[in-house]
Amino acid sequence: MEVYNKNRDNNQSMHDEIREQNAKLKNAPFKEKLDYFKEYYLKTTIVIALIAIFAAYVAYSMLTAPDDTAFKAFFFNNTGNPFDTELLDSFVEYMDIDTKKHTAYIDAGVSYSSDSAENDYISLEKVTAVISTNELDIIVGDTGVIDYYAKGEYFHDITSVLPDDLLEQFKDKIYYAKVGEAEELVPIGIYVTDSPKLNKYHYYDGKQPIMGFIINSNSIDNAIAFLRYIYMDEIE
Repeated sequence: MEVYNKNRDNNQSMHDEIREQNAKLKNAPFKEKLDYFKEYYLKTTIVIALIAIFAAYVAYSMLTAPDDTAFKAFFFNNTGNPFDTELLDSFVEYMDIDTKKHTAYIDAGVSYSSDSAENDYISLEKVTAVISTNELDIIVGDTGVIDYYAKGEYFHDITSVLPDDLLEQFKDKIYYAKVGEAEELVPIGIYVTDSPKLNKYHYYDGKQPIMGFIINSNSIDNAIAFLRYIYMDEIE
């Protein structure tokens, strides 16, 4: 039993018309074929070409992008210019990081205050997302910031990651905080208030910034090197 399709006649008519047009164009002059193409196919062809170019660009960008993160840090509540890259650029040069193969990044545009947590939700979500990818190495911020992430158990106990010489150098600058639900205080940060390089670029004028090392960092050695670097004098 044949099922009646009310659109069938229309579809057949369109098909017949297309066949008729193609038959007419078969022996038509080139100019007529070109005019027909412009009228019926040019816009569609351009759209398809643009989509293909965009897809090729995205694929190329993904294939040629740096394959891993050599260093990434978030500076919360920065008082300097959040778009200044001089500190990062100088650290990349010092570490001889090939930025064609590895990414290095300092985001100094994030903010958090316990009095305006809802307003800072985007910053917090942004940082948490990066932590989940194992790409974040360092967070620098005031006590409110460090305490917030300490509750989530995001920081290393610095005594387990810093070498003896740095533990000795910063023994009087250690910051302790409660980690997770525990009541005891854990050494999870270093006060970097007197860092020559942070002060040079006015990152924390009039503040007492603390540096914490992210517990699932893939580049903890570079994070430790960064701590050393920001305490080097310019003559070094």
